[in-house]
Amino acid sequence: MRNGLEPGQVFAGYHIERLLGAGGMGEVYLARDRDLPRPVALKLLTPIVGDDSDIRARFLREADTAARLSHPNIVAVYARGEEQGRLWMAIQYVEGTDVADVLQRGPVRPDHAVRIIEETARALEHAHAAGVLHRDVKPANILLAWGEQQQVYLSDFGIAKALDHADGLTRTGELYASFHYAAPEQFEMRPDIDRRADVYSLGCTLYYMLTGQLPYPAATTGALINAHLNAPVPRPSEVDSRLPPGFDGVVARAMAKNRYERFAGCGELALAARRALTEPAVTMPAVLASAAVTPPLPVPPVRPRRPSRRSLTALGAVVVVAIFGAAAWLTVALRTGDGAGTAAPPADAKAAAEQAACEYTALVASYDYDDPAGWEQKVQAGATGQWKSQAATVLPMTRVLISSDPERSRAGNTSCAATMGDGDTRADVQVQLTTLNQVPGEAETTRDLSVSTVMELVDGRWLCSVLNAPFMPS
Repeated sequence: MRNGLEPGQVFAGYHIERLLGAGGMGEVYLARDRDLPRPVALKLLTPIVGDDSDIRARFLREADTAARLSHPNIVAVYARGEEQGRLWMAIQYVEGTDVADVLQRGPVRPDHAVRIIEETARALEHAHAAGVLHRDVKPANILLAWGEQQQVYLSDFGIAKALDHADGLTRTGELYASFHYAAPEQFEMRPDIDRRADVYSLGCTLYYMLTGQLPYPAATTGALINAHLNAPVPRPSEVDSRLPPGFDGVVARAMAKNRYERFAGCGELALAARRALTEPAVTMPAVLASAAVTPPLPVPPVRPRRPSRRSLTALGAVVVVAIFGAAAWLTVALRTGDGAGTAAPPADAKAAAEQAACEYTALVASYDYDDPAGWEQKVQAGATGQWKSQAATVLPMTRVLISSDPERSRAGNTSCAATMGDGDTRADVQVQLTTLNQVPGEAETTRDLSVSTVMELVDGRWLCSVLNAPFMPS
């Protein structure tokens, strides 16, 4: 336990018994409560991590958020504080295991999976009624207590978001989400994420429990994001034909790309899963109407679907790095060109805008793995307007995503075609870009991408005010 607490040591009044787990954020210890005869799980932030103001705020918010929730299926928070310069939190100790550990041994029996989903859904419904989204529903956060009943507990509201409050932590917190279970709108950094994001994650968890496989077992961050945004919803029966076919419809509806086609709440998902144990099929989204269905459960009216080639916004810009490298593309902003029908501009202005767009797009596509800070400064220096303000938020987060993706990329050939507008000071430029991509030990591959930009002439320089890079499948 080097640099940690030793058994028998007293910390903040708690008697340490043993280390339960440790990670980059800190450690969790089994300890004896300082006031009552009960065990507690004592969570501590590491000193270095605790110096980060955003992470400190996230840690404190986890305690405050969870403390608002009192439910038999939610891990309780007893106390929090700071001791010896380290933030700590005392929470309910659940002696048992978690669903992620159970899944290491294979899929869960359908009736057991449904019971776990039902109890987790009760916890989520309680949290949602209290105005709290969990935002990180996954097997590792669903605890199973030892005993005949095997009580289910939902833990770790560390990135939970109060429905009635938004601040700077919201965006930073997105990076802590577990991508294997994150809803498509979480990658788009939508400001109006609601309980249906938790429905999606619970649907992913149900699929994993039924099949023993991740819904989208992608090898890279970009491929995983692509799958959540664009890949067909997987069918449990294709993995195990013995599963009741009704689960196909339950998973399809829970994991619908369009959130308005999902169950309206986790309770509805749990009810449909229970029915699927005995009924032949459950209603699926219209895009999967070829499968057998039962009368639809009540959901909000379906809004117009988005194009099948979805794109990332805001956080997606973070993925630009992985952007090009991980084959994840995004729409940083969308602005309609207004140059149609205008007189042909002077050739030199048009050529200058095209050259600037080609050079800038190549810059964004060629992340500097040796000097990420320098790359970020160059990207900012070539930006203006809407894109500049968005880039200031998302670029610092690119390192987090890139570090998790083994593929490295750089720009290859570019070609640009501009349409001028607003005199000679604004140009809508279409950029055709080829990226060169390589995973260590594998052959280099290429991708052809189409990028839309808006270039504006500012103090004699053509700068990028809009970067629209719609996703292109690899």
